[in-house]
Amino acid sequence: MRTNDARRRRLFAVAWLVALLLLGLGACTGRSAPPPPPPPLAEPAPEFNRLFQRTGDGWTGGDGTLSVALPDGRTAWLFGDTLLGTVASDQTRSEDTPFIHNSLVVQNGLALETRHGQDGGLPGAFFADPSKSEWFWPGDGTVQAGRLHIFLHRFNLDAPELWAWRWTGTTLATLSLPDLKLTGTTPAPSDNNILYGVSILETDTFTYIYGTQDQHQPKEAHVARAAAGQIQAAWRYFDGRQWSNASKDSAPILAGVSTQYTVIQACQGFYLFSMEGRVPFSNLIVAYRSRAPTGPWQGPQTVYQAPEANTQIAAYNPFAHTQFSDRGQVLVSYNVNHVSDPNALFRDATIYRPRFIRVDLIELERRFRLQKN
Repeated sequence: MRTNDARRRRLFAVAWLVALLLLGLGACTGRSAPPPPPPPLAEPAPEFNRLFQRTGDGWTGGDGTLSVALPDGRTAWLFGDTLLGTVASDQTRSEDTPFIHNSLVVQNGLALETRHGQDGGLPGAFFADPSKSEWFWPGDGTVQAGRLHIFLHRFNLDAPELWAWRWTGTTLATLSLPDLKLTGTTPAPSDNNILYGVSILETDTFTYIYGTQDQHQPKEAHVARAAAGQIQAAWRYFDGRQWSNASKDSAPILAGVSTQYTVIQACQGFYLFSMEGRVPFSNLIVAYRSRAPTGPWQGPQTVYQAPEANTQIAAYNPFAHTQFSDRGQVLVSYNVNHVSDPNALFRDATIYRPRFIRVDLIELERRFRLQKN
């Protein structure tokens, strides 16, 4: 009997040891299980992608894709090169489709109204070409003192080929409200070879005007400022430490931006959205973060990879549309175009239209804090 009791005690001890080992293994397995993946930083915004899939009666394609919220609740969308006319059901365009260098599209709810000019009885640019060899591409805009002010960047063509254009200066246009009629233009500062007006940031005390030095590679961001509500008054230029009255003192605040980028204020800080400008034709939209509108900038943090981009299709020039922010998310657009074949835009109308995403600013802020720690 004593032998059987001893055997039973040994078996019980073995069973208890196995149970403890299994419990320990389970606990270890629980601790080593991978955490759930974080939410995505950005996802497509299908409602805006659908809104700009237009097939006729005005704008059917373009780039630039900046916007200004108007006091009456409408939005003025600012486009550079624009295609008008009808798109067939197979997404092709006629080769005689009107092409103009800029346009306005006024959004009122879900309704879009195209505004353009006339040129010899044919559709022309909303902002008429300043000369026979030059044209305007719109930059950012702002409403101040009951008027809409829009930066216009003047370009000409250096050679008869794609991507051979050259910036020659900047103009500030003024439009009346609510009718959006052009009432005047004035030269904007551009004597230091900085393309100012790619993005405007307004705070309670200042209007910040961001620019690009696009003759350098990688391209560099600069910033000037005017008193709040006085964009037509004298500017001061950030020299890397303080503000100077002399434009020649302007110093870069960040290298590696795209020609067009955007700066917004959110989450008790400032965010700069750009393509990854440290490499050519990147398909990555990135963000930088700072506690001041002048930097220093933390980042980049990759926000989104444009799925359309490849060796033939470029994604470029993101812009944030803060009037459409919702629940900690901001609407961001980017442009899409063929790299080498302009006729591709007639064979496939879907190429030359903006794409829209919503960026989760709360998650972006969390990742920047983790990155800092």
